[in-house]
Amino acid sequence: MGSQKRDYDVLEIVPKWEIAKIYLRCLLANFTILLKWLYESVKCKVNPTAIMRRTIERTDFPNKPPIFMTDTNLGRHSYVKLENTKLHFVEAGSRSNPIVLLLHGFPDCWFGWRYQIPELTHYFHVIALDLKGFNDSDKPHWRFEYTPKKVCEDLRKFLIAISAKSVSIIGHDLGATIGWLFAHTNPEMVDKFVSVSTPHPNLLWDNLPKSSPFNRSWLEFVQLPMLPEMELKHTADKLLRRCHSHVTKEKLYLSGTNGTLTNNLMEAYLYSFCQTDDWRGPLNYYRNFLFYRVRDGEILQCPCLIITGNDDRFYKLESVVKSSEFCENFIIKIIEQCGRAPHQEMAAEFNSTLLKFLIGKKFSQKPTEVQPTQARGLVGRMFGGIGTVANNTVKLGNNLRETINNREKTKLGHAAKANIVGKKLAWFAERLLERQDPLMPAEYEALVDEYLQRFDQELEQIKIVQSIGKHRATQHAAREAVIKTTIETEKLNFNAGGGIELPDLCDAINFKLFQEWDGSAASIQHLKLKFISRKALKTSTAKKEAEAEKMME
Repeated sequence: MGSQKRDYDVLEIVPKWEIAKIYLRCLLANFTILLKWLYESVKCKVNPTAIMRRTIERTDFPNKPPIFMTDTNLGRHSYVKLENTKLHFVEAGSRSNPIVLLLHGFPDCWFGWRYQIPELTHYFHVIALDLKGFNDSDKPHWRFEYTPKKVCEDLRKFLIAISAKSVSIIGHDLGATIGWLFAHTNPEMVDKFVSVSTPHPNLLWDNLPKSSPFNRSWLEFVQLPMLPEMELKHTADKLLRRCHSHVTKEKLYLSGTNGTLTNNLMEAYLYSFCQTDDWRGPLNYYRNFLFYRVRDGEILQCPCLIITGNDDRFYKLESVVKSSEFCENFIIKIIEQCGRAPHQEMAAEFNSTLLKFLIGKKFSQKPTEVQPTQARGLVGRMFGGIGTVANNTVKLGNNLRETINNREKTKLGHAAKANIVGKKLAWFAERLLERQDPLMPAEYEALVDEYLQRFDQELEQIKIVQSIGKHRATQHAAREAVIKTTIETEKLNFNAGGGIELPDLCDAINFKLFQEWDGSAASIQHLKLKFISRKALKTSTAKKEAEAEKMME
């Protein structure tokens, strides 16, 4: 018990004056809402024909979950009871494999991982948890049930209940915040950690964009009990559609017993947040987490992947990238043209990055008898000659047109990635054109430093153009932002993270293969790439110097 106490001591409460300031603003914000409610109530009493704004805003929410949330196509629905709290989760994959724990965000549920579960089951025992207070898990009313310490302790007991000694955690939004805290407080139970679009808790609460639906004003508004839940219940449809705007563009799912295809993904979210109690649990997290920080100097020792979209309106990109300061070993991945949910919006690229991080060199093309998620289900049953019948674990229904579109998107994603890697390798190939021998580690380090400065001239030109006049000040702002973000990420990965993906040009065999590369994106697959970091190169330099000194002696 003593070691557990020391672990939770890393969590600290913010100063009392800051707590008082938050509650004062909370009272002011809720007083305004209360006045609106009272005004509309009085208006309805005086004029019986008047209709309250709440009634107009309220929509007909589904009274039962969509079929795709209750069947076993994505996995087995299971429950674990911890003292007085029952947790629901969906599990898939062999129980003999390493465990990956998926923690969803807000407002979401286990179904938010619908595109990751089928991919991860090839290599892992996947557990997609409904967080306490969400969806089919129990929803304790009391606020103290959602303190960081209580939530982390419940998560630890849950892992013990499913016989998991350690897991890899993938968290999005609120789930990632819990993941950060759990990795700090229970480091022995976390093998690897993936934070999706979420800054470290020490950087999260004070750096929220004003344009975010969950900005600082919203956090202060929800601190008062009861009233925020009542308000959100009646404005749920608007908030859910704003948070899940990408859902309307997603593929079709089976609806009903007649097998009809409709774009009904929003039904999953409308059902999960249709009652006042459905909001109370989630809001209780924010009524507690806002007041906690991780003690200064605490660094995660497990490998970390920080992945986010470059167009996230909910959290600042700088805060997400800066979260790497709390990791000893990290990789940062920024997905272009993507918002707050890269695991749903750009699933193919997200899954590729995720699997490469989780299993490294073992990541290869899936067995031919298993088709990608997008090609499973209805296509296999209706068009047996076109695709292999789906794996029993996953039978999501798609029509033929959607299957073809998703295959083309996957091919385009791989082609785009190959093109980006190809440009990087071409830069190194040009500078090693006349080179006959492998590089020394120090030479490789100097070459990578030169590569990291490749945009300096272009940035200088942009600066000159912008200085000409105010009307041209924003002419190249987008290009400048992309360059700076790219360079900052690459520098972080090379200097302090997991490295940059390159061939080992210090190795004679790999160097020869690289020199024989014809420069095409299609032949990149024949090159053996690895993550090259400054630390690794300096270690190799020191080792070679020691060997040289030993030979001279």
